[in-house]
Amino acid sequence: MVAFFMALVVSALGVVPLLIWKKGLAAAITAAASALVLWPIIYAAKPTLVWPLFGLLGVLVVVWWCGVAIAHVAMVSDSYNREGVNHLIWIIAVLGVGALLGRGCAGCGAIRSSEYAGLIGPVDERVWTQDVQPKDPKHVRLVPREMASWLADKQLGEAPGAIGSQFQVSHEHMTLQMIKGELWYVAPLEFRDFSSWTASDVSPGYVMVHGEDPLRPVVVKTDEKFAYMPGAYFSHDLERHLQYAGYLTKGLADFSFEIDEDGHPWWVVTVFEPTIAWWGEKVLGIVIADPTGGTNQFYELGKAPKWVDRVMPGEFVENYVDSRGAYSRGWINSWWGKKDLTMAGKPTVIYGSDGDPWWVCDVTSSNQSDESLVGLMYVDSRTGKAVYYRAVGGTEEAVLKAVDNKVSYRKWHGASPVLYNIYGTMASIVPLLGENHTFQGVAVVRVDNLQVAIGDSAEAAFREYQRLISQNGQEIAPELAHNLRTLVGQVDRVATEIREKGTLYYLHLAGVKRLFTGGGELSPKLPLTRPGDTVEIEFIDSGESVEPLNKFDNRSLPLDKAPVQAAAERAAAERRDQTRAHRNARDLREKLKKMSDEELERQYGGDGGQ
Repeated sequence: MVAFFMALVVSALGVVPLLIWKKGLAAAITAAASALVLWPIIYAAKPTLVWPLFGLLGVLVVVWWCGVAIAHVAMVSDSYNREGVNHLIWIIAVLGVGALLGRGCAGCGAIRSSEYAGLIGPVDERVWTQDVQPKDPKHVRLVPREMASWLADKQLGEAPGAIGSQFQVSHEHMTLQMIKGELWYVAPLEFRDFSSWTASDVSPGYVMVHGEDPLRPVVVKTDEKFAYMPGAYFSHDLERHLQYAGYLTKGLADFSFEIDEDGHPWWVVTVFEPTIAWWGEKVLGIVIADPTGGTNQFYELGKAPKWVDRVMPGEFVENYVDSRGAYSRGWINSWWGKKDLTMAGKPTVIYGSDGDPWWVCDVTSSNQSDESLVGLMYVDSRTGKAVYYRAVGGTEEAVLKAVDNKVSYRKWHGASPVLYNIYGTMASIVPLLGENHTFQGVAVVRVDNLQVAIGDSAEAAFREYQRLISQNGQEIAPELAHNLRTLVGQVDRVATEIREKGTLYYLHLAGVKRLFTGGGELSPKLPLTRPGDTVEIEFIDSGESVEPLNKFDNRSLPLDKAPVQAAAERAAAERRDQTRAHRNARDLREKLKKMSDEELERQYGGDGGQ
């Protein structure tokens, strides 16, 4: 009935020019016919009244006015036409079109650039070396969405009862979510078509694909009765149901399917309103709806239950970052001069060590062909808090190209890179898939120089990445400087492993419960080392059982050094020390800038103000 009432209102307002024209009968017939035509159109379109001039309804009224004005010209002879009425009809049509255009122009960047730039809200700007990023390498997402979709479809096809004939996995509403400390993809089973909906009326359940372990069995739940779905029809269509339940004047977006900690499924829908004419969507909160009974509850932004991971839609985040990059220096600069213009990459979800979800997207220059990173924007998907990290390196596209160049000869490809802070370096973990979407291994790519480490598993890839970042001659990342440790001990075991790129040496020191690895390029003494030798090693203390060596010296094999060689080594050591001191000072300055007077007093005591 709501759609029919809307159709009546639009039709009544649309024939106002006919009433002015004193064509009462024509107005009544036109209004009745229009209402019957518009009723199914409006019902199917599910228009919301949140937009200026009531959105689609206002547009339809103006279209009717223009149609009547054109019909007036075609049907009325000059002898019968009264000039005043003719002008009034056209004035109404022109005013309607002008209202639509004017409302749209009121939101153009030329006059609202500062509001567009500020859509993302306050942004905390940092550099990569300042703190540990909000990512948790303990929960590495090794299953990309591509593979999750394939696994879900495959398992549904093998499910008992041939439910795959009536239902399909809703890939559009597949959501990556942290459930009881583990990453899972969850997706509802949706109706294949109208006939399957009429035959069953409810969906039987959902599919869960583990996001961390590609070998974990897929879970298919078929004991549910989901009546309210985005793919259902009539009053069971979720968006229509929510509109009629009190959200007709609010915008609804990002229909996410999520599971609470008790295993109960819900629909989580973002509620928003435009703030800059037709644009500038601002998130107000979420409405959580029960897919079984349709009951719903609204939660303001920042007050959602802990299990909810999707409050800020990724599309909104991308628009916010793009607007900030385009208009932060004003509208004129966006097309003239174009200084410091940036654009956002596609946001992806990562999870912090505290389990909180973040949208992260590359920030590059506005040059479409640019594959160089200028920064990373992190937006808390639950609260909207934004943090911008100044960083350099390759974009997600460049990372995928580097991986594909490494594995294309095997007919593999990389999918869905995820940024992590790995051993203090900015790195992307890229699952490797075969031609048939099967898991083949893991690539770890150092973002700043696009070096690629490959492994059959995450652990193997991490070990290879450790070896890569600690190669002789490669400067240790400043984030790792405080984790560098030096040990002097006696070797009690030595082993070698022949690899494609050379020999890898394994050392065990007496009394040290770790293994140390390194290549022959570290030192000419390494291949000559035997049990019983006293060695001095330097390594990055990552807390793992196998640590790659950064430096190695066998004290049991003293060698003479030429004066030139000794001088070169001293100069190199001095340069490294100066570089580290400079970076440490820079990081301290950045940290102090972000600290309040109270924090300075608390950390540095009475000396903080001197």
